[in-house]
Amino acid sequence: MIEVLESLKADQVNHNIPMSRFYDFIGISKQGFYKAKKRFDAYHLMVEQIKPMVLAYRRKKDARAGSRSLYYNLDIKNQFDIGVSKFEQILSANNMTLPQLKIRIVTTNSVKQSWNYTNLTNGISITSINKVIVGDLTYLMVLGKRYYLFCLTDVYSSRIVGHHVGKRMRTEEALCAYKMWIKLRGNNAVKGCIHHTDGGSQYFSSDYLKAMNKSKLQISRAENCLENGYAEQRNGLIKNHLIPLITNRKVNITNELGRLISIYNNERKQEALGWLSPVEYENKCLKNIPSEHKKLYNFNQL
Repeated sequence: MIEVLESLKADQVNHNIPMSRFYDFIGISKQGFYKAKKRFDAYHLMVEQIKPMVLAYRRKKDARAGSRSLYYNLDIKNQFDIGVSKFEQILSANNMTLPQLKIRIVTTNSVKQSWNYTNLTNGISITSINKVIVGDLTYLMVLGKRYYLFCLTDVYSSRIVGHHVGKRMRTEEALCAYKMWIKLRGNNAVKGCIHHTDGGSQYFSSDYLKAMNKSKLQISRAENCLENGYAEQRNGLIKNHLIPLITNRKVNITNELGRLISIYNNERKQEALGWLSPVEYENKCLKNIPSEHKKLYNFNQL
């Protein structure tokens, strides 16, 4: 309505009707109109400031950042003094929301070597990092080329602790991600940690099993992809939120993905972590703050 009144006011020379009549018809005073116009202008100025922030964040850090993630990662509260619901309304009203992705669930065939192992994560409660690490192999399409990604994630903090991307999917590549994790955490810190995967051949090869036994890990196997859902979620995040950010064909895929994962680990705030990044959450847990109990899903109750 403010836009209509503004238009009528600008065209008053042609229609020659006192604006007071329009104000009376709508049921607003002249003073009320100017107050409303001030709010209207302030709102649109805010929208024009928010738009490039959202576009830049999705272009550089998270291609599929949702409304709540954007609200906390862009620090909208402090910058514009609006709540998350208002921010969501702004994105919706200005066509800045994203269509929902269609997710296809595919079961995983395990190799014979993995049949001696069971799912050790069912219904357990963890209170710190280095208790459960989940791993998975997935393929990535980057600028028309196929790559394979091995990824290890700490369930407690959601931190990606090891990864390797390349054009092959051998045990050697899986061990690269594994060694990155061990280097980050240290052998002593990971003793007794549950290493949970879907039973893929790389994770149950003699070399990989030897490495896990040397680090004194507990070896856990999912019977299907649902039981390895946490690792599947990280794969989905990397595929849909990070990979679309790679648009330069000249960049080194290993370095670029490493840079994007570093942003995810150090900067991307998550609702499940109290709107902290994985590294911020880990640092918080290292302080004298009571540990949060996280109970994992029990698939035996299905």
